[in-house]
Amino acid sequence: MMTADPTQEERAAATTLLHMIWGLHVSRAVYLAAELGIADLLAQGEQTAAALAKATETEEPALYRVLRLLAALGVLTEPRPRSFGLTVLGDRLRSDVPASMRNWAMLADTVGFRAHEPILDAARTGRTGAEIAYGRTTFERLRGDPRCGARFDATMSERTAAFAQSVAATYDFAGMRVIADIGGGQGTLLAAILRRHEHLRGVLFEAADVADRAASVLREAGVGERCEIVAGDFFAGVPDGADGYLLANVLHDWDDDRAVRILHACRRAMGTGGRVLIVERLIPDDPREAVPVLLSDLNMLLVTGGLERTNAEYGKLLSAAGLRPGQIRPVATPYGVIEGFAS
Repeated sequence: MMTADPTQEERAAATTLLHMIWGLHVSRAVYLAAELGIADLLAQGEQTAAALAKATETEEPALYRVLRLLAALGVLTEPRPRSFGLTVLGDRLRSDVPASMRNWAMLADTVGFRAHEPILDAARTGRTGAEIAYGRTTFERLRGDPRCGARFDATMSERTAAFAQSVAATYDFAGMRVIADIGGGQGTLLAAILRRHEHLRGVLFEAADVADRAASVLREAGVGERCEIVAGDFFAGVPDGADGYLLANVLHDWDDDRAVRILHACRRAMGTGGRVLIVERLIPDDPREAVPVLLSDLNMLLVTGGLERTNAEYGKLLSAAGLRPGQIRPVATPYGVIEGFAS
């Protein structure tokens, strides 16, 4: 059967779609560079593929082919044949720089890459890809694997650092005395707030295994003496008496029913005039600007069973938990602080 030749527009569309299809290849190449520490090895200057292969205990011809792709993508440079250096993009894969993305580049493997494979079954059943692939939730698997749990914590701290200073500088904490960071990981956000607002005391509330790793972060930030670390389960309850309850990158991990349970636990614990501060990604109205948040939403679908929400959806969660929705204050893109007050 004869078909008409594609138009120039159709050819361009096919090329764009092909780049999307090959997104997995790009992601795996970036992952390999992150896992092997290629950017750290290149931090002092250009190296040959042979030298990098020796340092990483890989086969030089195979490694070269990945490095060549990364150079074509602008992550590395190849100033001389089979010799590579860093670009600003590649510098983000270093472990010791501002705006590092190294742990994030390894996240899919940290939580289990197989969770992303059964997307068709997840769409048909509503179950997470993690449950389909592994028979357990992601958080159950992380609790059972200390190495992956520690890497996950490092990834969350890396991402929290991207908005922590903005939250600390933008939000008005003047009327508060005690701020409780619920599910606060290793304390990256709480440390930034306490350092900037010296009148505050903090409570870091986390699962026991994570809480054990937080003390050093708070101590190194110089706020350890002003912060209490409490281990527990936010579905069972949270510490009483704080003026503000932070929930940063917490609610998007859970479905609506469990998100309301977490918010309701905060509502029960807070006193008159208390508030909850939800720090989450905001979904922009422009679909093109929304792509990063919508990609995160797909990740929630497959990995945790949670979701990214619209401003109106957060308002409904707050109301369902007996909290009065307040303002939504944009901080570092794409994050915002969503207020909820004791009614």
